Amino acid sequence: MKKILLLATLALLATTSQAGPGEDRQKAFKQVLRSFEPMGVMLRGSGYRKDVFIKHADALKAVAAAPFSQFKPGTIDDVSRAKPAIWSEPAKWKAEQDKFLLAVDQLQKTARGDDLAAIRRDYGVVAASCKACHDSFRGPMR
Repeated sequence: MKKILLLATLALLATTSQAGPGEDRQKAFKQVLRSFEPMGVMLRGSGYRKDVFIKHADALKAVAAAPFSQFKPGTIDDVSRAKPAIWSEPAKWKAEQDKFLLAVDQLQKTARGDDLAAIRRDYGVVAASCKACHDSFRGPMR
């Protein structure tokens, strides 16, 4: 019986993430980037395909909010690049989140249309939102 309990515990530990909060946040933001970056590549001239762009826009919408739940108080670790301002300026942090999520919503809607200039504009709004948040709330590489 003790062997079974030990094996079950080891199996559970093997499937549980050993990552810390900083690494968990990075993984969540990489999911966002995996949807966002291919759209930029298409818009910069690698062959825009509306159907593929829409799939990326939908995927971005599906993962856009996920990283923000990873910012619990006291979760700055050796991997984290989060600045303390996230927790000391919660209204500003929330406003940046809201701007980003609204921009993602708008891009998803615009992607379904045929106005490539509007799609580029709304892609740029999402990119600018990312930059604004990074400028205020993301520290340098460690």
